[in-house]
Amino acid sequence: MEEPPPKEESNAPGGAQNPSNLFGGVDSISSLPDEMLHHIFSFVPTKVAITTSVLSKRWRHVWCKTPYLSFPHHKSSLESIHETLASYTAPKIMRFHLYVDRETSEASERSHFFFSNSSLKQLIVDSWNYMSPKCTVSWTSLQNLSLRNSSLDESFTKVLSGSPMLESLTLQSCSLSCLDLSESPRLRRLDLEFFNSSPRKCHIVAPHIHYLRMIDFTQKYSLVDVSSLIEANIDTIYFLPRFWCTQDDPSKDPSKHDYHVMMQTMLEKLQNVENLTVGLSFLQMLSIAEYSGVHFPTFKVKTLTLKTTILRSAVLGIAKLLQNSPELKKIVFYKTEDWNCSVEKYVNRYMEPQDPQDLIFPAKSAFKVAKPDLVASFMELLLRNTRKLEKLVLQLRSCLNISNYDELSQIALTLSHKNKVSIVLK
Repeated sequence: MEEPPPKEESNAPGGAQNPSNLFGGVDSISSLPDEMLHHIFSFVPTKVAITTSVLSKRWRHVWCKTPYLSFPHHKSSLESIHETLASYTAPKIMRFHLYVDRETSEASERSHFFFSNSSLKQLIVDSWNYMSPKCTVSWTSLQNLSLRNSSLDESFTKVLSGSPMLESLTLQSCSLSCLDLSESPRLRRLDLEFFNSSPRKCHIVAPHIHYLRMIDFTQKYSLVDVSSLIEANIDTIYFLPRFWCTQDDPSKDPSKHDYHVMMQTMLEKLQNVENLTVGLSFLQMLSIAEYSGVHFPTFKVKTLTLKTTILRSAVLGIAKLLQNSPELKKIVFYKTEDWNCSVEKYVNRYMEPQDPQDLIFPAKSAFKVAKPDLVASFMELLLRNTRKLEKLVLQLRSCLNISNYDELSQIALTLSHKNKVSIVLK
Protein backbone atom coordinates (compact mmCIF):
# COMPACT_ATOMS: atom_id res chain seq x y z
CA MET A 1 0.00 0.00 0.00
CA GLU A 2 1.43 3.33 -1.06
CA GLU A 3 2.06 5.78 1.76
CA PRO A 4 0.58 9.28 1.48
CA PRO A 5 3.05 12.05 0.72
CA PRO A 6 4.38 13.86 3.77
CA LYS A 7 2.71 17.12 4.75
CA GLU A 8 4.46 20.25 3.68
CA GLU A 9 5.99 21.91 6.69
CA SER A 10 5.39 25.56 7.29
CA ASN A 11 7.76 27.89 9.06
CA ALA A 12 4.95 30.37 9.67
CA PRO A 13 4.73 31.48 13.30
CA GLY A 14 1.65 30.91 15.41
CA GLY A 15 -1.31 32.90 14.13
CA ALA A 16 0.11 33.08 10.58
CA GLN A 17 -1.45 29.97 9.09
CA ASN A 18 -0.83 29.44 5.40
CA PRO A 19 -3.93 30.71 3.58
CA SER A 20 -4.03 27.59 1.37
CA ASN A 21 -4.81 25.53 4.47
CA LEU A 22 -7.86 27.65 5.14
CA PHE A 23 -9.58 26.72 1.90
CA GLY A 24 -8.82 23.01 1.46
CA GLY A 25 -5.55 23.54 -0.39
CA VAL A 26 -6.82 26.33 -2.64
CA ASP A 27 -5.03 29.59 -1.91
CA SER A 28 -7.91 31.91 -2.75
CA ILE A 29 -6.69 34.79 -0.61
CA SER A 30 -3.28 35.11 -2.24
CA SER A 31 -4.92 35.57 -5.63
CA LEU A 32 -6.63 38.73 -4.45
CA PRO A 33 -5.16 42.07 -5.57
CA ASP A 34 -3.03 44.03 -3.12
CA GLU A 35 -5.81 46.56 -2.53
CA MET A 36 -8.08 43.82 -1.19
CA LEU A 37 -5.36 42.40 1.04
CA HIS A 38 -4.63 45.87 2.38
CA HIS A 39 -8.31 46.22 3.23
CA ILE A 40 -8.14 42.92 5.15
CA PHE A 41 -5.06 44.15 7.01
CA SER A 42 -6.99 47.25 8.09
CA PHE A 43 -8.96 45.06 10.53
CA VAL A 44 -5.95 43.66 12.39
CA PRO A 45 -2.95 45.14 14.25
CA THR A 46 0.10 45.76 12.09
CA LYS A 47 2.04 43.17 14.09
CA VAL A 48 -0.38 40.51 12.85
CA ALA A 49 -0.17 41.79 9.28
CA ILE A 50 3.64 41.55 9.38
CA THR A 51 3.50 37.84 10.30
CA THR A 52 1.96 37.09 6.88
CA SER A 53 5.26 37.99 5.22
CA VAL A 54 6.62 34.47 6.01
CA LEU A 55 3.82 32.67 4.15
CA SER A 56 5.32 32.95 0.67
CA LYS A 57 7.06 35.30 -1.73
CA ARG A 58 3.65 36.67 -2.68
CA TRP A 59 3.06 37.85 0.88
CA ARG A 60 6.59 39.02 1.68
CA HIS A 61 6.08 42.72 0.95
CA VAL A 62 2.30 43.11 0.93
CA TRP A 63 2.09 44.53 4.44
CA CYS A 64 4.78 47.12 3.69
CA LYS A 65 2.46 48.95 1.31
CA THR A 66 -0.77 48.85 3.30
CA PRO A 67 -2.07 52.39 3.98
CA TYR A 68 -3.38 51.27 7.39
CA LEU A 69 -1.08 51.01 10.41
CA SER A 70 -2.26 49.94 13.86
CA PHE A 71 -0.25 49.67 17.09
CA PRO A 72 -3.09 49.26 19.60
CA HIS A 73 -1.41 47.66 22.57
CA HIS A 74 1.01 48.85 25.23
CA LYS A 75 3.32 45.99 24.24
CA SER A 76 4.19 47.88 21.05
CA SER A 77 7.47 49.43 22.16
CA LEU A 78 8.95 52.50 20.53
CA GLU A 79 11.78 50.35 19.17
CA SER A 80 9.42 47.94 17.42
CA ILE A 81 7.37 50.81 16.00
CA HIS A 82 10.50 52.50 14.62
CA GLU A 83 11.65 49.17 13.15
CA THR A 84 8.29 48.71 11.46
CA LEU A 85 8.29 52.21 10.02
CA ALA A 86 11.82 51.68 8.70
CA SER A 87 10.53 48.82 6.51
CA TYR A 88 7.35 50.63 5.52
CA THR A 89 7.17 51.66 1.86
CA ALA A 90 3.60 52.85 1.26
CA PRO A 91 3.46 56.31 -0.37
CA LYS A 92 0.61 57.44 1.89
CA ILE A 93 -0.88 56.47 5.26
CA MET A 94 -4.68 56.55 5.29
CA ARG A 95 -5.18 55.53 8.92
CA PHE A 96 -2.74 55.33 11.84
CA HIS A 97 -3.76 53.79 15.18
CA LEU A 98 -1.28 54.16 18.05
CA TYR A 99 -1.62 53.28 21.72
CA VAL A 100 0.08 56.04 23.69
CA ASP A 101 1.24 55.73 27.29
CA ARG A 102 3.20 58.33 29.18
CA GLU A 103 6.58 57.04 27.97
CA THR A 104 5.48 57.14 24.34
CA SER A 105 3.96 60.57 24.85
CA GLU A 106 7.15 62.01 26.32
CA ALA A 107 9.20 60.56 23.49
CA SER A 108 6.89 62.01 20.87
CA GLU A 109 6.94 65.34 22.67
CA ARG A 110 10.71 65.47 22.40
CA SER A 111 10.66 64.87 18.66
CA HIS A 112 7.51 66.92 17.94
CA PHE A 113 6.84 64.63 14.98
CA PHE A 114 3.29 63.88 16.02
CA PHE A 115 2.20 67.51 16.24
CA SER A 116 3.65 68.53 12.90
CA ASN A 117 2.00 66.62 10.08
CA SER A 118 0.81 68.13 6.82
CA SER A 119 -1.01 65.01 5.51
CA LEU A 120 -3.08 64.01 8.57
CA LYS A 121 -6.80 64.30 7.73
CA GLN A 122 -8.56 62.35 10.48
CA LEU A 123 -7.49 61.86 14.10
CA ILE A 124 -9.16 59.91 16.91
CA VAL A 125 -7.59 60.17 20.36
CA ASP A 126 -8.81 58.33 23.45
CA SER A 127 -7.56 60.33 26.46
CA TRP A 128 -5.90 63.52 25.29
CA ASN A 129 -4.36 63.81 28.77
CA TYR A 130 -1.26 62.03 27.45
CA MET A 131 -1.12 64.13 24.31
CA SER A 132 -1.22 67.75 25.52
CA PRO A 133 1.25 69.53 23.24
CA LYS A 134 3.83 71.90 24.65
CA CYS A 135 4.97 72.80 21.15
CA THR A 136 3.24 74.45 18.20
CA VAL A 137 0.67 72.25 16.48
CA SER A 138 0.68 72.12 12.69
CA TRP A 139 -2.02 69.85 11.28
CA THR A 140 -2.64 71.77 8.10
CA SER A 141 -4.79 69.09 6.46
CA LEU A 142 -6.75 67.83 9.47
CA GLN A 143 -10.49 67.74 8.73
CA ASN A 144 -11.99 65.41 11.36
CA LEU A 145 -10.94 65.36 15.01
CA SER A 146 -12.40 63.12 17.74
CA LEU A 147 -11.34 63.24 21.40
CA ARG A 148 -12.60 60.96 24.16
CA ASN A 149 -12.22 60.79 27.94
CA SER A 150 -10.11 63.92 28.14
CA SER A 151 -9.60 66.99 30.27
CA LEU A 152 -9.05 69.78 27.78
CA ASP A 153 -6.89 72.69 28.91
CA GLU A 154 -5.20 75.62 27.18
CA SER A 155 -3.26 73.18 24.97
CA PHE A 156 -6.48 72.52 23.07
CA THR A 157 -6.35 76.10 21.82
CA LYS A 158 -3.07 75.19 20.10
CA VAL A 159 -4.80 72.29 18.39
CA LEU A 160 -7.59 74.50 17.06
CA SER A 161 -5.24 77.24 15.87
CA GLY A 162 -2.98 74.65 14.22
CA SER A 163 -5.86 72.96 12.37
CA PRO A 164 -7.13 75.58 9.90
CA MET A 165 -8.98 73.02 7.74
CA LEU A 166 -10.96 71.44 10.58
CA GLU A 167 -14.52 70.62 9.49
CA SER A 168 -15.78 68.18 12.14
CA LEU A 169 -15.12 68.02 15.89
CA THR A 170 -16.33 65.24 18.23
CA LEU A 171 -15.89 65.39 22.01
CA GLN A 172 -16.99 62.43 24.13
CA SER A 173 -16.82 62.54 27.93
CA CYS A 174 -14.49 65.53 27.85
CA SER A 175 -14.18 68.02 30.66
CA LEU A 176 -13.75 71.66 29.66
CA SER A 177 -14.81 75.09 30.88
CA CYS A 178 -15.16 76.87 27.56
CA LEU A 179 -15.29 75.62 24.00
CA ASP A 180 -14.49 78.60 21.79
CA LEU A 181 -14.58 77.66 18.10
CA SER A 182 -14.91 81.18 16.76
CA GLU A 183 -11.44 80.96 15.14
CA SER A 184 -12.33 77.77 13.22
CA PRO A 185 -14.19 79.22 10.22
CA ARG A 186 -14.40 75.91 8.31
CA LEU A 187 -15.89 73.95 11.20
CA ARG A 188 -19.37 72.80 10.20
CA ARG A 189 -20.11 69.83 12.49
CA LEU A 190 -19.90 69.65 16.30
CA ASP A 191 -20.72 66.41 18.13
CA LEU A 192 -20.83 66.53 21.94
CA GLU A 193 -21.52 63.63 24.28
CA PHE A 194 -21.19 64.32 27.98
CA PHE A 195 -21.27 60.93 29.65
CA ASN A 196 -19.37 62.35 32.61
CA SER A 197 -20.94 65.20 34.51
CA SER A 198 -18.34 67.92 34.86
CA PRO A 199 -18.44 70.11 37.99
CA ARG A 200 -17.50 73.13 35.89
CA LYS A 201 -19.81 75.19 33.74
CA CYS A 202 -19.08 75.14 30.03
CA HIS A 203 -19.88 77.86 27.52
CA ILE A 204 -20.01 76.81 23.88
CA VAL A 205 -19.12 79.38 21.23
CA ALA A 206 -19.46 77.89 17.75
CA PRO A 207 -20.68 80.58 15.31
CA HIS A 208 -19.74 78.68 12.13
CA ILE A 209 -21.23 75.23 12.69
CA HIS A 210 -24.22 74.05 10.65
CA TYR A 211 -24.83 70.80 12.55
CA LEU A 212 -24.87 70.22 16.31
CA ARG A 213 -25.34 66.92 18.10
CA MET A 214 -25.57 67.45 21.84
CA ILE A 215 -26.31 64.34 23.88
CA ASP A 216 -26.47 63.87 27.68
CA PHE A 217 -25.80 67.47 28.57
CA THR A 218 -26.55 68.99 31.98
CA GLN A 219 -27.71 72.43 33.05
CA LYS A 220 -24.04 73.43 33.24
CA TYR A 221 -23.62 73.54 29.46
CA SER A 222 -24.86 76.65 27.67
CA LEU A 223 -24.94 77.61 24.01
CA VAL A 224 -23.51 81.11 23.68
CA ASP A 225 -23.26 81.47 19.89
CA VAL A 226 -24.51 78.95 17.31
CA SER A 227 -25.81 81.58 14.90
CA SER A 228 -25.21 79.53 11.72
CA LEU A 229 -26.93 76.40 13.01
CA ILE A 230 -29.43 74.74 10.63
CA GLU A 231 -29.56 71.16 11.98
CA ALA A 232 -29.49 69.86 15.56
CA ASN A 233 -29.87 66.58 17.47
CA ILE A 234 -30.60 67.25 21.14
CA ASP A 235 -31.25 65.08 24.19
CA THR A 236 -30.52 65.50 27.89
CA ILE A 237 -29.18 63.12 30.51
CA TYR A 238 -32.04 60.77 31.30
CA PHE A 239 -32.24 61.63 35.03
CA LEU A 240 -32.34 65.40 34.46
CA PRO A 241 -36.16 65.69 34.13
CA ARG A 242 -36.60 63.77 37.37
CA PHE A 243 -34.00 65.92 39.13
CA TRP A 244 -35.63 69.14 37.96
CA CYS A 245 -39.20 68.24 38.93
CA THR A 246 -38.16 67.03 42.40
CA GLN A 247 -36.51 70.34 43.29
CA ASP A 248 -38.07 72.72 45.80
CA ASP A 249 -39.53 76.10 45.12
CA PRO A 250 -37.08 78.40 43.20
CA SER A 251 -37.01 80.84 46.12
CA LYS A 252 -35.69 78.03 48.31
CA ASP A 253 -33.52 76.31 45.71
CA PRO A 254 -31.67 78.61 43.25
CA SER A 255 -30.63 75.63 41.13
CA LYS A 256 -34.20 75.30 39.87
CA HIS A 257 -33.94 78.81 38.43
CA ASP A 258 -30.77 77.65 36.65
CA TYR A 259 -32.80 75.04 34.78
CA HIS A 260 -35.28 77.67 33.65
CA VAL A 261 -32.48 79.87 32.35
CA MET A 262 -30.76 76.92 30.69
CA MET A 263 -33.91 75.83 28.83
CA GLN A 264 -34.85 79.40 27.92
CA THR A 265 -31.39 80.03 26.46
CA MET A 266 -31.24 76.73 24.59
CA LEU A 267 -34.66 77.19 23.01
CA GLU A 268 -33.65 80.65 21.82
CA LYS A 269 -30.46 79.26 20.24
CA LEU A 270 -32.44 76.53 18.45
CA GLN A 271 -35.12 78.76 16.98
CA ASN A 272 -33.43 79.09 13.55
CA VAL A 273 -32.81 75.35 13.14
CA GLU A 274 -34.57 73.83 10.11
CA ASN A 275 -33.94 70.13 10.87
CA LEU A 276 -34.40 69.22 14.52
CA THR A 277 -34.08 65.82 16.24
CA VAL A 278 -35.07 65.44 19.90
CA GLY A 279 -35.14 62.52 22.34
CA LEU A 280 -37.51 61.50 25.13
CA SER A 281 -35.58 63.11 27.99
CA PHE A 282 -35.44 66.44 26.19
CA LEU A 283 -39.17 66.21 25.42
CA GLN A 284 -39.82 65.62 29.12
CA MET A 285 -37.73 68.70 29.87
CA LEU A 286 -39.82 70.66 27.35
CA SER A 287 -42.98 69.49 29.09
CA ILE A 288 -41.66 70.65 32.46
CA ALA A 289 -40.52 73.95 30.92
CA GLU A 290 -43.95 74.59 29.42
CA TYR A 291 -45.67 73.70 32.69
CA SER A 292 -43.27 75.98 34.60
CA GLY A 293 -43.93 78.96 32.36
CA VAL A 294 -40.67 79.04 30.38
CA HIS A 295 -41.12 81.17 27.24
CA PHE A 296 -40.97 79.25 23.94
CA PRO A 297 -39.82 81.20 20.86
CA THR A 298 -41.19 80.66 17.36
CA PHE A 299 -39.10 78.01 15.61
CA LYS A 300 -38.19 77.75 11.92
CA VAL A 301 -38.21 73.95 11.97
CA LYS A 302 -39.29 72.32 8.70
CA THR A 303 -38.39 68.70 9.53
CA LEU A 304 -38.84 67.37 13.07
CA THR A 305 -37.62 63.93 14.16
CA LEU A 306 -38.98 62.54 17.43
CA LYS A 307 -36.87 59.72 18.88
CA THR A 308 -39.09 58.73 21.75
CA THR A 309 -41.77 56.40 22.96
CA ILE A 310 -45.39 57.42 23.48
CA LEU A 311 -45.63 58.53 27.10
CA ARG A 312 -47.73 61.12 28.89
CA SER A 313 -44.72 63.06 30.14
CA ALA A 314 -43.65 63.89 26.57
CA VAL A 315 -47.08 64.97 25.29
CA LEU A 316 -47.05 68.56 26.57
CA GLY A 317 -43.54 69.17 25.25
CA ILE A 318 -44.36 67.72 21.84
CA ALA A 319 -47.55 69.76 21.53
CA LYS A 320 -45.82 73.02 22.46
CA LEU A 321 -42.93 72.34 20.08
CA LEU A 322 -45.39 71.73 17.23
CA GLN A 323 -47.50 74.76 18.02
CA ASN A 324 -44.43 77.00 17.91
CA SER A 325 -43.18 75.57 14.59
CA PRO A 326 -45.55 77.15 12.05
CA GLU A 327 -43.42 76.18 9.00
CA LEU A 328 -43.22 72.47 9.90
CA LYS A 329 -43.58 70.27 6.79
CA LYS A 330 -42.47 66.82 7.92
CA ILE A 331 -42.48 64.76 11.13
CA VAL A 332 -40.57 61.49 11.57
CA PHE A 333 -41.35 59.43 14.67
CA TYR A 334 -38.90 56.69 15.74
CA LYS A 335 -40.22 54.38 18.44
CA THR A 336 -37.39 53.92 20.96
CA GLU A 337 -36.85 51.63 23.92
CA ASP A 338 -38.33 52.51 27.31
CA TRP A 339 -35.03 52.61 29.17
CA ASN A 340 -35.83 55.73 31.21
CA CYS A 341 -39.50 55.22 32.03
CA SER A 342 -38.61 55.38 35.75
CA VAL A 343 -38.51 59.17 35.31
CA GLU A 344 -42.12 59.15 34.12
CA LYS A 345 -43.80 59.01 37.53
CA TYR A 346 -41.82 61.98 38.84
CA VAL A 347 -42.64 64.13 35.82
CA ASN A 348 -46.34 63.22 35.87
CA ARG A 349 -46.54 63.80 39.61
CA TYR A 350 -45.03 67.25 39.09
CA MET A 351 -47.39 68.23 36.26
CA GLU A 352 -51.14 68.14 36.41
CA PRO A 353 -52.80 67.03 33.14
CA GLN A 354 -53.28 70.09 30.96
CA ASP A 355 -55.97 68.46 28.87
CA PRO A 356 -58.28 65.51 29.63
CA GLN A 357 -57.00 63.93 26.42
CA ASP A 358 -53.54 63.73 27.97
CA LEU A 359 -54.84 60.86 30.09
CA ILE A 360 -55.22 58.80 26.91
CA PHE A 361 -51.46 58.35 26.82
CA PRO A 362 -49.81 55.86 29.22
CA ALA A 363 -48.01 57.05 32.32
CA LYS A 364 -45.65 54.09 32.42
CA SER A 365 -44.41 51.10 30.45
CA ALA A 366 -44.89 51.91 26.77
CA PHE A 367 -46.15 49.35 24.29
CA LYS A 368 -44.30 46.30 23.06
CA VAL A 369 -46.87 45.97 20.29
CA ALA A 370 -48.35 49.03 18.63
CA LYS A 371 -51.92 49.37 19.90
CA PRO A 372 -53.94 50.98 17.11
CA ASP A 373 -55.99 53.23 19.41
CA LEU A 374 -52.87 54.58 21.14
CA VAL A 375 -51.00 55.22 17.89
CA ALA A 376 -54.13 56.78 16.41
CA SER A 377 -54.37 59.18 19.36
CA PHE A 378 -50.71 60.05 18.93
CA MET A 379 -51.17 60.75 15.22
CA GLU A 380 -54.16 62.96 16.01
CA LEU A 381 -52.05 64.83 18.57
CA LEU A 382 -49.42 65.56 15.94
CA LEU A 383 -51.91 66.57 13.28
CA ARG A 384 -53.97 68.71 15.64
CA ASN A 385 -50.99 70.86 16.59
CA THR A 386 -49.55 71.53 13.12
CA ARG A 387 -50.61 73.93 10.37
CA LYS A 388 -48.66 73.15 7.20
CA LEU A 389 -47.66 69.52 7.74
CA GLU A 390 -47.26 67.58 4.49
CA LYS A 391 -45.82 64.22 5.60
CA LEU A 392 -45.88 62.08 8.74
CA VAL A 393 -43.64 59.01 8.98
CA LEU A 394 -44.07 56.52 11.84
CA GLN A 395 -41.15 54.11 12.35
CA LEU A 396 -42.73 51.51 14.64
CA ARG A 397 -40.42 48.69 13.53
CA SER A 398 -40.80 45.49 15.61
CA CYS A 399 -43.77 46.94 17.50
CA LEU A 400 -45.93 46.64 14.42
CA ASN A 401 -47.40 43.16 13.81
CA ILE A 402 -49.41 42.18 10.74
CA SER A 403 -52.91 42.46 12.25
CA ASN A 404 -52.20 45.86 13.81
CA TYR A 405 -50.56 47.07 10.62
CA ASP A 406 -53.78 46.51 8.67
CA GLU A 407 -55.89 48.34 11.26
CA LEU A 408 -53.40 51.20 11.59
CA SER A 409 -53.20 51.50 7.81
CA GLN A 410 -56.94 52.10 7.65
CA ILE A 411 -56.76 54.67 10.44
CA ALA A 412 -53.80 56.39 8.79
CA LEU A 413 -55.65 56.45 5.45
CA THR A 414 -58.66 58.12 7.06
CA LEU A 415 -56.53 60.69 8.88
CA SER A 416 -54.50 61.30 5.74
CA HIS A 417 -57.59 62.21 3.68
CA LYS A 418 -59.10 64.27 6.47
CA ASN A 419 -55.98 66.35 7.10
CA LYS A 420 -54.49 66.28 3.58
CA VAL A 421 -51.26 64.83 4.97
CA SER A 422 -49.28 61.88 3.63
CA ILE A 423 -48.96 59.27 6.44
CA VAL A 424 -46.40 56.45 6.12
CA LEU A 425 -46.16 53.44 8.45
CA LYS A 426 -42.87 51.52 8.66
